[in-house]
Amino acid sequence: SFLGCVSVVGCFFITKTSTKGKENIPKKGPYILTPNHISLLDPFVLHSKHNRLTTYLMAEDLDDLGWKELWIPWLYGVLLVNRRKLKPSTIKATQKQVEKKEPICIFPEGTSLGEGLGPLKGGAAYFAIKNKIPIIPIALSGTETIAPKLKKLQRARVQVCFGAPILPTAEDSPKTVTKEIEKALKKMLPEKYQ
Repeated sequence: SFLGCVSVVGCFFITKTSTKGKENIPKKGPYILTPNHISLLDPFVLHSKHNRLTTYLMAEDLDDLGWKELWIPWLYGVLLVNRRKLKPSTIKATQKQVEKKEPICIFPEGTSLGEGLGPLKGGAAYFAIKNKIPIIPIALSGTETIAPKLKKLQRARVQVCFGAPILPTAEDSPKTVTKEIEKALKKMLPEKYQ
């Protein structure tokens, strides 16, 4: 896609990105991507390595940020989510994307607060169990250094690692599947990001 090309070219100039596990990405959707979240540039980097039309779920309170911070995720298609209480309209809109057989990206931490992995929320697990679709855990590292490095006209070292698919069953609980996502992310992430 055009946006994918822009991401690839942009990432080439501002990052040195290494990728692992692309063979773990299903050939077609629907499926759910669950990356850790350390920077508002995460969708930009992720899209450069996952060049498919993807809907990103984004917290409603981030909508107050300036255009500089938000133009990247808005390019790709965003669904706003209330982090405290999932609204029926959000569930319906997300379900519609699943029925279109499109990938959905849900940052399970719900926010980008720093390097360490925060507590994961159960939204991704809920949709995966409900629709019997795979979850692809993704470990991102180095994206928080892109902006500071760019100011010095340097390229940031970034890594994107796609983990093995998690295949929930109807018998699984969101809590159990969320624990599996956490375990997979910790296994792939460098120590300081765990």
